[in-house]
Amino acid sequence: MKKIFLITVGLAGVLFTSCDPVMEKGTFDSPLITAESLMDGATFAQFDAVTDNDGNVTYTPSEDGNYIQYNFPNVAAVEVYYEKSGEKKTLSYGRSGGMIYYLPSRGSDPQQTLYFSYANNDGTQVVAQKQFKLKVAQALDPAVKVLVSNKGRKKWKWMPTSKENGAVWGNGKYCEGDQDGSLDIVGAWWGCGVEDGTANSKFSSQTNHTGGRYEEIKGECYALSYMEFNEDGTLTAYGPDGNKINEGSFVIKDYNKNEVTDKDKCSRGILETSAGAILWPFAINADGYQPTSFDIGWLDAGRMILWASFSGKPYEEGTWWSFMSDDDAEGILASHDWHWKPTEKNDGAVWGNGKYCEGSQDGTGVINGAWWGCGVIDGTCPDTFSGQMQHANMSVFNEGEVYAASKMVFNEEESTITLYDNNGKQIRQGSFSVDMTPNAETFSVGTLSTSEGAILWPFAINQNGFMPTKFDIGYLGSNALILIYGTKPYEEGTWWSFGK
Repeated sequence: MKKIFLITVGLAGVLFTSCDPVMEKGTFDSPLITAESLMDGATFAQFDAVTDNDGNVTYTPSEDGNYIQYNFPNVAAVEVYYEKSGEKKTLSYGRSGGMIYYLPSRGSDPQQTLYFSYANNDGTQVVAQKQFKLKVAQALDPAVKVLVSNKGRKKWKWMPTSKENGAVWGNGKYCEGDQDGSLDIVGAWWGCGVEDGTANSKFSSQTNHTGGRYEEIKGECYALSYMEFNEDGTLTAYGPDGNKINEGSFVIKDYNKNEVTDKDKCSRGILETSAGAILWPFAINADGYQPTSFDIGWLDAGRMILWASFSGKPYEEGTWWSFMSDDDAEGILASHDWHWKPTEKNDGAVWGNGKYCEGSQDGTGVINGAWWGCGVIDGTCPDTFSGQMQHANMSVFNEGEVYAASKMVFNEEESTITLYDNNGKQIRQGSFSVDMTPNAETFSVGTLSTSEGAILWPFAINQNGFMPTKFDIGYLGSNALILIYGTKPYEEGTWWSFGK
């Protein structure tokens, strides 16, 4: 399969030279640059880039290329940026010429405006703009986007359930009831889990279901094994070492996240694959049979539950698979509304303090490192937000944001967070970005950056109304979002707990 690597690079094939300055006696007044004079003599060219097997990049002129070469001969340096949801996104600064890479978000208008900013010696800033026609990836079908993300590819791995202390595959009564995406598998009788997991039974003890092919596929039975769905319709399975196990194809049909589309099968749609394409592709008690049509019991950006029946008859034995994805942070955040999620701390606390960097989070309701917490006004926690006004910035606080029905709504395309009170009325709106680079030192799986005050009750504890704009993501999954703010390891930090 052809692979294309897109990278941001500096100006290629252009030689920059310098000369010794000439000193003259006298007084100089540098002329002020205007937006018009900034563009005088400016040049622009667009290119496509192709990387060969040796990693060498070739640039080819293109009318809609996403690599843009620019040069402003009248000034020493410009800042190049675009705007998204009213926020400036810088592409380059500190030089008067170079090459930038700009790929608009999927489904955007190909006509895009770039801005070029220059600061005069007197402190005034001028901004010129220019439109470019760019290549834009076509908007994906909503069902396909859930599987492959806005990037066009997405990893799915095993998700341990509450069955058998962590089972990920097993049998049960086919069409017993609707799945809700939780760790419970409605209708499950039994299940086994990954080799390096906690389940009572492991895949290695269930080789009788593989039709004698266990030795060929055992690499898919570990916590780090995964499948990658691609927008071109391919589905590739990998072992824990990253080596390819199998490659097939997939099609998704009649998917509806919000409701069951086939009442007789408790199904929200159908996932069709080539035989053996998914991880551990065997129906239970079927002598190695590999289904090619799976009922989607549940599917959102971070959670997938599949069912298949050898007989196809409701209420007889069926097989279930449990998967998750943490490879699509923006998609998971935008997949549903986020409300306060009560934890085990203080009988339902949702916000509080604790030791920063105490340990990792698992999203199950226990906040690792928590010392204390308070809860929503209409919840079970004995300490509620109403008694914690000393932590709030009253110019930002809205009394409607501290109830069970208060919510945050993330918009992936616009990079916005919109807050609503307990009556559904909009409170305020901000922006966000996500960097899912783990940090072992802070036990975070990534970082959520926001504009000030963008989340519910956005205040750090014991800091006189201070509102952080950068949060450690302790956990992010379909059912839980744990945010943590701190500055010094093992000193006091603040935690927030959100869920569906």
